[in-house]
Amino acid sequence: MFETPTRLHPAAIVIKFGTYFVYTIRSLAIPIGGIFIAEKKTSQQLVTLLIGGFVALAGAISLIGTILHFLSTNFFIEGDSLVINSGFIWKKRRVIPLARIQNVNVERTLWHRLLGAAEVKVETAAGHKSEGELTALSEKDATKLQMVLLRNRGAVATDETAAKPALIYQLSPKQVLLAGALGNRALYILASMMAVFQFDGARHFIRPISHFMNQLGPVMAAAFGAAVFVGLILVGWLVSIVISATRFFGFRIERHERGLLLTHGLITQFQSVVPLGRVQDVRIVEPILYRWLGYCEIYADTAGSFDAKDVASANKICPILRSDETNRIGQLLLPEFEFERLYWNRVSKRSIVRQAWRHMVAYLVILPLPLGLWLHWNALWLVPGIVVFCWIASYIRYRVVGYAWTDDILVARTGLLRKSAIVIPFDRIQQYSIYSSWFQRLRGLATLTASSAATGGHAILIVDLEIEAAEKLRKTIGISIQNHLGSRRSGL
Repeated sequence: MFETPTRLHPAAIVIKFGTYFVYTIRSLAIPIGGIFIAEKKTSQQLVTLLIGGFVALAGAISLIGTILHFLSTNFFIEGDSLVINSGFIWKKRRVIPLARIQNVNVERTLWHRLLGAAEVKVETAAGHKSEGELTALSEKDATKLQMVLLRNRGAVATDETAAKPALIYQLSPKQVLLAGALGNRALYILASMMAVFQFDGARHFIRPISHFMNQLGPVMAAAFGAAVFVGLILVGWLVSIVISATRFFGFRIERHERGLLLTHGLITQFQSVVPLGRVQDVRIVEPILYRWLGYCEIYADTAGSFDAKDVASANKICPILRSDETNRIGQLLLPEFEFERLYWNRVSKRSIVRQAWRHMVAYLVILPLPLGLWLHWNALWLVPGIVVFCWIASYIRYRVVGYAWTDDILVARTGLLRKSAIVIPFDRIQQYSIYSSWFQRLRGLATLTASSAATGGHAILIVDLEIEAAEKLRKTIGISIQNHLGSRRSGL
């Protein structure tokens, strides 16, 4: 299967045409912008003719590029490697050893679905993007190629021997909507509005708003501001729900012969396999609203790269998971996974003082200028509040931050509003170190880090350990790594 060169699906012409057309229009954006700027000095007919010419040129360039891409691209499996040939003038032959393939994602946009095709993206540990992309294959060929590439050294699975994926976990429509509702995007909307106001032309928007607010009076102006704030929250809430509903519609986790098969998407459908043998660390994230309702998010970083367009394959295993299901899903990713019965150790109590001073200095350096220009000397009344806030936040952080270990894993947790715990097996730790800043050395404190081979993964960071505790933990990690050399899993 796929031993001879195979062309792309004809749908690649349509899909690639759209991609090339958008890219070409962007490249011609400057001259088109110049035409609009010069509109006052140019006749309307000439402007229309020039813009039409640019669009026609973009279409012609895109069509030529699309046809050349379709005619010049093919792929086949040669021995233990996937070979992708592309390029008409500058020919490129990409060879990807099957043993180095970390993941194979199948993506179906709306156009792919209408045309009965799918895009295949092949990922290795070489970088932060797909190493091989096949724009459009038939759905049947895409599924078969995914199965072939994910089997060791290209062994082909026939329809009779291929195991049917077994359902492990599935999100209900209620959970999908809840994930969107809890991930409110009001702050993104507010930040976008603030960014718009930074442009020179923003005064045309600000001036009528300011005039309207002055006419309302202090009480009504405050009420109007509160209503706008609540409106932003509601808009962000609705936007989050819509995004979540389209992105995670039909989300399910199934057992695949190579790992876990993730499938989701309403408009664009994503299908990716998380290779369990390549999982480097697992993260449990609990935003405050999730935590109040008994939910969390679970992530897994692998040794390969991930496609940033796909949130699920960007190492998010499940966008919303009941807390009592954490151990079950976690143990699918890491057999040694343990979370509920861990004994948590705290960092040094001296961390409270250091963190409080650290945040006070940061706030008192950053805030005086904007607050002073706005409130003048009245800004000094905020200083006691900032001091109290820093001390309370530092104490809460001390209560939350901690670390734990078993015979097989090292775990660290951080965060105030957004709690996060990182689990790394000892046989996946690539390097660990201890370092101390000048302020830490004054208080006899140190920071321990431990990282895996995950591309763009999250390292364990335990801040403000006492020197003796840091050295003891360092020795424990070293002994545990030695004990796990040549252990259960293959891979990096």
